[in-house]
Amino acid sequence: PVVWQGSRGISPGPLCRLGERPPFRRYSGSMADATEPKKKIPLVAKLVAAIVLGAMTGLVLGPRAAILGELGVLVIKLLKALATPLVFFAVVDSFCRAKIPAKKGAILLGICVVNATVAGALAIGLSAIVSPGTRTNVEALKGALDPSGAPKREVEMDALKALKELIPESVPEPFLANHVLTIVLLAVIVGIALRTMRSRGTGEMIVKLVEEAFELLGIILHGVIAIVPVAVFAVVAKVVGTTGFSIFLSLGALVATVMLGLAIHVFVYYALLVFVVARRSPIAFFRAAGGALMTALGTGSSMATLPVTLKTLEKDLKVGHDSARLAACVGTNFNNDGIMLYEVVAALFIAQINGIFLSPGQKVQLAVTSALAAAGIAGVPEAGLITLALVLSSVGLPLSSLPVLLTVDWLLGRMRAMTNVTSDLLVATLLDRLGGKSTDLPQGEIEERKT
Repeated sequence: PVVWQGSRGISPGPLCRLGERPPFRRYSGSMADATEPKKKIPLVAKLVAAIVLGAMTGLVLGPRAAILGELGVLVIKLLKALATPLVFFAVVDSFCRAKIPAKKGAILLGICVVNATVAGALAIGLSAIVSPGTRTNVEALKGALDPSGAPKREVEMDALKALKELIPESVPEPFLANHVLTIVLLAVIVGIALRTMRSRGTGEMIVKLVEEAFELLGIILHGVIAIVPVAVFAVVAKVVGTTGFSIFLSLGALVATVMLGLAIHVFVYYALLVFVVARRSPIAFFRAAGGALMTALGTGSSMATLPVTLKTLEKDLKVGHDSARLAACVGTNFNNDGIMLYEVVAALFIAQINGIFLSPGQKVQLAVTSALAAAGIAGVPEAGLITLALVLSSVGLPLSSLPVLLTVDWLLGRMRAMTNVTSDLLVATLLDRLGGKSTDLPQGEIEERKT
């Protein structure tokens, strides 16, 4: 059997038949090795220990702990540096591999756009109502998180200038400036060109290079994520040492806002679509989705949950083969409502704790940038945190406040993954209803199953 090994362990199961593959290394060892993974300290245990030790260190050192906060800033800079090329190679790799039927592809894209629009609107609305970043002394937090002490300001936005910047003067420019929209545009152009070359029987070496570059960046990224607990320790020590425990009131409000938004999006909006559009029972839908959701909660990754998602769709929800594979294998790059909702709320949270006013147009830009960045980096562990730095840069929000989110990102990451998996299940169900059901397996897979 084919087994894929990622940063979260071994994930055996069916592979995508539409040209997509999970972004994991192929495991070349024996099946016995795959079933006996090495015991490691869970990430949640490391994060809890880092928060406790950081709080104790901050109490002991007081303001002297401020210097430790620089470690968190360094981790954020590393994530931002990796995010830009990772988004580019991920989009190009997806274009080279994906095989999407025209009709169902258009339906899939339409469903994803509507879902993302609802998620963005919900995030903006809840952030305005709850205002999680104003739950504590904003000025004190600004002094601790942004040493420059910049006064309250309104970030300006020029729509015409933003449109002009979408077309770069040189290829390296968007990578140096971390312009997500331009990078995605370049990746789409390169991806389409490579597909054209492959249709002519050329370009295989370039496609292989893209694949290897994507895998290399993923390995480096796993190494950076491994030191996140150290950054959490440093950030908590700095904040507790300079402002006490008041920051946790705002972080608690942030977690509550994100979880409330995800709950409404899944159990109200998704349930309504299942009942009205798919004409199914929402209770039966969520009961069948239980196994996939629990797997997503445990792994924190919608891509690692892919085998369980496919099994749930075809066996439990009785979704047609082509709809299941299209939505779960290809559509998972776009079904990132959880990441999008979190990033918009988190970005507005950072704006609030820094006393920055964002116009309605800037909030829309946040949502669009978040959707595109999440689509490019889908399936990568901690994707929401990685692309958040790029989202903040799109409207000029300070990155100095971002390290504080490391303390709660692990928990919210699990919630995002569960939402994204639910989105995969929903989109496949809707696609089966709107695009027609097909239970016939490709001839190649029929022969494989016989073997």
